[in-house]
Amino acid sequence: MKIFEAIETIKAAIDNSSEQKSDGPWANAVEAAGLVAQNKPSDVSRTDEDYVRAFGTVELRVNHTCRDTSKTFQMRPDVTVIKLELVQNGKVIDSYANGYQS
Repeated sequence: MKIFEAIETIKAAIDNSSEQKSDGPWANAVEAAGLVAQNKPSDVSRTDEDYVRAFGTVELRVNHTCRDTSKTFQMRPDVTVIKLELVQNGKVIDSYANGYQS
């Protein structure tokens, strides 16, 4: 998959995930584009995952963040944000993000 195809596919999948309130679409798109997981979540109430793939001198990064916003005796929704970044020479040159509450 070429970089522009990967960007468009992942952006559309991020929006689908937001509409469906599901991690399935973005996760499938990231895998199909060949991005590789850089870390695994370490805390049940907090998820922070990064996926990366280099396309020549440009890097495509996806960050998935999910936070449990509940407090003691207060049920609140989880907040999920999926962010796509295009990075060159260590600098973000473009980004796109969307998310949802569940």
